[in-house]
Amino acid sequence: MTTNHHSSTDFIERSQALEELLQRLESLGFSDNEHLVRWRRTLPELARYRSSFSLPLTCIGPVKSGKSTLINTLAGADLLPTGAGITTSFPTTVSAGRTFSARIILQPETAVKQLFSRAVALLFSEQYSDHPPLLEEAAERQKISRLLDDYRDRGNLTRHGIFNESYRLLRNLIAGADQVLIYYRKGEVNFTISDPQDQRYRTFIRDEALSPYLQEVAIQAPLKLLPPYLSLRDLPGLDTPNPSHQGIIIQQVSESPALIYVISSRIGLRQADYQLLEHLRRLGLETRLLFVLNLDLDEHRDRAAAAAMAERCRNELHELGFTQPLFAFSALALHFSQVETAVLSQADRQRLQRWREEKEKLAFSESGARDFLDHLAELGRNEAATALIEHSEKRLRQIIGGALGLVRSEIERLQGSSRKLAADRSQRQEERKTLAKLLKEIEHIIDGACNETEKYCFTRTSRWIERRDDSGLLRKLAGIVQSYKPPLEQLPEKYRNPLTPIKIINNHFQLTIPPRLEETTTVETLRFMTDLQQEINQRLLDGCTPLFVICERFSGRENSGPQDLPLPVRIDLELPAFVMFSEVEKRFALIDRIREFTSLWSRKLWNRRQSAAELHGRQLIKETLRELPRWLSNYGEQLKYAYLRRHLEECRKLIGAFFSDLLAGSGRELECGEEKSAENREEINRRLQELEKLAVKLGQMKTEQNDQT
Repeated sequence: MTTNHHSSTDFIERSQALEELLQRLESLGFSDNEHLVRWRRTLPELARYRSSFSLPLTCIGPVKSGKSTLINTLAGADLLPTGAGITTSFPTTVSAGRTFSARIILQPETAVKQLFSRAVALLFSEQYSDHPPLLEEAAERQKISRLLDDYRDRGNLTRHGIFNESYRLLRNLIAGADQVLIYYRKGEVNFTISDPQDQRYRTFIRDEALSPYLQEVAIQAPLKLLPPYLSLRDLPGLDTPNPSHQGIIIQQVSESPALIYVISSRIGLRQADYQLLEHLRRLGLETRLLFVLNLDLDEHRDRAAAAAMAERCRNELHELGFTQPLFAFSALALHFSQVETAVLSQADRQRLQRWREEKEKLAFSESGARDFLDHLAELGRNEAATALIEHSEKRLRQIIGGALGLVRSEIERLQGSSRKLAADRSQRQEERKTLAKLLKEIEHIIDGACNETEKYCFTRTSRWIERRDDSGLLRKLAGIVQSYKPPLEQLPEKYRNPLTPIKIINNHFQLTIPPRLEETTTVETLRFMTDLQQEINQRLLDGCTPLFVICERFSGRENSGPQDLPLPVRIDLELPAFVMFSEVEKRFALIDRIREFTSLWSRKLWNRRQSAAELHGRQLIKETLRELPRWLSNYGEQLKYAYLRRHLEECRKLIGAFFSDLLAGSGRELECGEEKSAENREEINRRLQELEKLAVKLGQMKTEQNDQT
């Protein structure tokens, strides 16, 4: 594979050159040819897929480890915020582009309102027991702001960690409401900013108060130190308290072929690192980890000290069971090496001069940076990228070959007309009928293969969900529910409302169990779909193998083989959400909850604080286990009809277009045979000259395409 195969620019230039030839072919009387129309429509789609394709490299690590600084360094621009504290609280993607653009995606307004209501219920359930507050009402926000001030003054911020997160979430939601609600009123939840100096970009990226409103930020910019087929992701911590981010984070981390885990050399591995690494191990992602020790050159007196810190981190990682390479270098020094000294501040110039005087320490960092960049470039040659690139190149070759077949077929027809060779019209009509029957038979076989594959996929999906052993999704989710333990030790000693313990247990259950169910469902579904994709491809290949023999017998020449069947690299669709309750069910659940509270009251269990809470916890587990099969059944139906069926329909279209192209030359020959044989000789000669020129150029393009493989 040459470098050109990895170049989106080169591929676009070749596809544009081919499109110009197809335009000339249309002007010579092929404008009504359906194959030519489809090829012209396919070329820009292929170019767009190639130019937008990128392998995501996800940067993870604890707070203040240097993730955003590393991404800014690799991009060669100040794209992400850096500094003390938590600076990334929403997923951010940085990919290659000719110019800068940032796509801002806001959370759905309903999700933001649910976050707001849930946080208020956790902190101020007594004040809002009758009606939930409205985020869009300024008076409600002011009232809650005063309650937060009182909550802080009473010293409750650190009494319960979960309440502390709710306090910070409410503060941010209230502070950012005036700015973001304007976008919701206008219906602008997905918009693009093309100027990095635009104040809106700086506001949305750097204002912490707006972070709860953001779902994702996608940035395109020229990447100075990375190949264009690699992109970078900056995510919130895996322990983010925002439930709306947890599913996105888990899915993006699971899909990334490499996870760049950033460690700060100021401290080395911390307790937070051990917890995060153990969490990644439970998700089955430990083999994708790539470790970077972000050196602070001012913290280490010489090269030996920096090397000692790197060796210490390697040893600790080995003790934890991670044998992947660790690259030690300074992201800031790497950034300084890519910019002109004149644009640096006075303090940065002095720092750079000091590092240059310490040659051995700077050389140690530069060596680690080179190894790291070489390793990133090598990641682009994995099987997924190679499969996509080869698929686009193969499709381009097929279009070139099809166009060349059309041109040569037309040349032969014109030459036959000039020699006054007439074809047997009745025989050609029979052949056209045979071709029409053949196309219908091919369509029938493809439909049968796809329908059989769909039936198999639906059956396999249902069995996977309903299986009662350890490999079944139902068994795993039921285990999570059964493991729930109510936090009885956190119940307050005194409370005015006798139902307060039950409310606390209910809120604790909703904040712990549903996110874990959603996370486990997402991870297990991704694993299941990865295995199912290989079986789908093999079943479709087996079902369509006889079609190659049929096409070869009809056309009389060998066109292609089963290895050329254009099956997708992977299922490139968004997973459906695992929904537990609909809005109607939530209303009935509220009625049931009120009935349960009344029952507990009548039995006077409120005098026995722990008995009421324990009974309510067991009731929550029982209700969830009872409803779990129905939720999974609904989720399975979404996987089948909204996910797998869409993918199989795309496979059906790809395979149908592929075999239709194989017979395009034969169809054109039959069409040519039925045209009038008497044409003006001068017109025939002129068309022959044009077509021969096109044939030469297409032949050269085909040869160049084959030489690059």
